[in-house]
Amino acid sequence: MEEKRFLGGYKESWFGSVERNRPLVRAYNTIDPLDIKGKYEILKELLGEVHETTVIEPPFYCDDGLLTFIGDNFYANYNLTILDGEKVTIGNNVVIGPNVTISAVAHPVHWKSRTMGSGFPITRAPVTIGDNVWIGAGSIILMGVTIGAGTVIGAGSVVTKDIPANCIAVGSPCRVLRELSDRDMLEWDEETISSFGVE
Repeated sequence: MEEKRFLGGYKESWFGSVERNRPLVRAYNTIDPLDIKGKYEILKELLGEVHETTVIEPPFYCDDGLLTFIGDNFYANYNLTILDGEKVTIGNNVVIGPNVTISAVAHPVHWKSRTMGSGFPITRAPVTIGDNVWIGAGSIILMGVTIGAGTVIGAGSVVTKDIPANCIAVGSPCRVLRELSDRDMLEWDEETISSFGVE
């Protein structure tokens, strides 16, 4: 787990981010949902890295955008929020359920540290989500967390610490339930695969 870092000069960087970010977020959330090319063009400008295979169902919100790096073949259901005051890296073939929050920032726990000057200082640490991860609906991924490749995070989980690869993890705080195995695989016939639109 990454060590927390204080984000100095946050007020200035935040206002600069708002000026660039909020109009792009609004444009994305109000564009014709069938305008696939237009949605991709907005995401290319908004995010640090994104691919043509990316599907993010509106509404989608991010703090900055340029610190979010998304791999190939990504799908996020409605109401994904990414607070990327620090780098957020998402691997290939990742699926995210509705109402998920990924937060690479937080506020200090002690109120004296949280009320310095006229602003509200934050701490930050990167979030990394490996390839082939599925994050269930309503989950919250907190700063400094790494989720290993192939893992499933159960719906409603609050991930406060690193989760290893190839396991099912659930709960608040999120804990490993068990490792994935061949018994978790589903066999699809050709007709079913065809109905998915998979070649």
